Amino acid sequence: MRVAAAVVPLLVGLIGLPTGSATQPQVLLVPNVVALGHASEVRVSGIGGTTLQARLAGASAKGGLPLHWTTLHRVHGVWRGTLPAPELRGVYPVELRVRAGSPVLRADGWLLRVFARGTLATPTFHTPEQVARWWLVNRAGKARLVAMRRWPRPAFDLRDRRLHQLLVLAYSPPGRPAVRDRLGIFITAVRDGYRGEWRFLEATATP
Repeated sequence: MRVAAAVVPLLVGLIGLPTGSATQPQVLLVPNVVALGHASEVRVSGIGGTTLQARLAGASAKGGLPLHWTTLHRVHGVWRGTLPAPELRGVYPVELRVRAGSPVLRADGWLLRVFARGTLATPTFHTPEQVARWWLVNRAGKARLVAMRRWPRPAFDLRDRRLHQLLVLAYSPPGRPAVRDRLGIFITAVRDGYRGEWRFLEATATP
């Protein structure tokens, strides 16, 4: 699994930033790819002031409760803190704010990836449907697709729909074309950034 940290600069105005802040905050996640149940440290530079908070947008704890804002601590000019681990795999944008009620700052490239081992080695595609077809061929023994459609996400799933799509498939296992032998599976496709391609995230028996 990749553990290299990503530094993504964001050019923003002074709205929402403390007086004296630089106009190019930098967010560093260490690591920027984690396994499920593991946390990541966030480091923010280029923002002055006396307080700063961060959170993972769309991240939830057990039961679908949104993860809280984390108060960062400034050490030698760099804000640091450990972000709580989300309960679901996926891609989570990092958001910043000075204090409760202040404007929220975010950038397309400020992303934490919660992936299973090997996820980044899977191919990418233009659509979630192509991801699902890849799963049928490569993970289901070249099964025959019977039906496929996008499926609404359950209420407890707070992940950004622009980055995550759920599909339900009905398929016939190889050599078993009878209707009684058909199987069903839910496939989650994840997008590596708002302008990125789609890849396989996970297959589950329930949404």
